[in-house]
Amino acid sequence: MGETPKAPRPGVYQHYQGAFYQVFGVAEDPETAGKWVVYRSLGMTEDWLPKDDAAPGDTPPGPRVVKNPSGGALAVCTVERFTQEVAGGDYWPGRRVPRFRLISPSAGDAI
Repeated sequence: MGETPKAPRPGVYQHYQGAFYQVFGVAEDPETAGKWVVYRSLGMTEDWLPKDDAAPGDTPPGPRVVKNPSGGALAVCTVERFTQEVAGGDYWPGRRVPRFRLISPSAGDAI
């Protein structure tokens, strides 16, 4: 059986595909003792993919951080899923990366 992953601390995280989220903390299901990360979308995404018509090596024009329609949406995810590494796909070709990475801990939870 695998090691239990460490619960993420409150703060701002970035999904490997670019979207930003605020993690509030971890909730426990009283019936199953399952642990769930509680977070909300900040409605911003960093655009890492090149445009279809961009030449190799071109810097995409315009803002790299753009609004997305999910701002404010609440979500939950198991601690295991939130903390796992995933195949980077088109975003990080040939690499395994964390599904979410800590960008900034909450003020009361400094590193």
